[in-house]
Amino acid sequence: MRRICLCLILSCGALSLSANAVDVLPAHLVGTWGTGSSLYDGVDKQTEIYLLPDGFGMAAGSSEPARRADALDGGKPGARAIIGFPVRAVLDGETLSVRVVLPKNQPATKDVNAALSCRYERTGEKLTCTGPDGVPVTMTRRSVSVSDEIVRTIDQVRAQQY
Repeated sequence: MRRICLCLILSCGALSLSANAVDVLPAHLVGTWGTGSSLYDGVDKQTEIYLLPDGFGMAAGSSEPARRADALDGGKPGARAIIGFPVRAVLDGETLSVRVVLPKNQPATKDVNAALSCRYERTGEKLTCTGPDGVPVTMTRRSVSVSDEIVRTIDQVRAQQY
């Protein structure tokens, strides 16, 4: 009887350890990061990254708002082009590598191995990422969590990977 209880206790401990083993990102990197308050903020293009503890996430970007050449928009911001794609992040020392995730059986493009290389700055909770073009983009942590809508999208991508 003692042996059975001991096995059950050890099994429960192993389950909790294995549940935490899937978390590949530390808590200070998990959440929502952005160059502005939203993809629609201001007159510049914006970038956002949403990261979950297991490293899966989404990256999104928006163009500058369109401007009418005839100025008949009354000063209102124009539409923006917005694109988003699934990513997988891995922390290696102090460097966070963020790569595009393709669905299973999706043909790869030549840039599929391109990654963002990011550094975390504790002061002001900033994430500075540099892409293949070499231009740094600094994002501020907007939230320690990710919206339910983004989590559902990430779950759909994760399901296609396994």
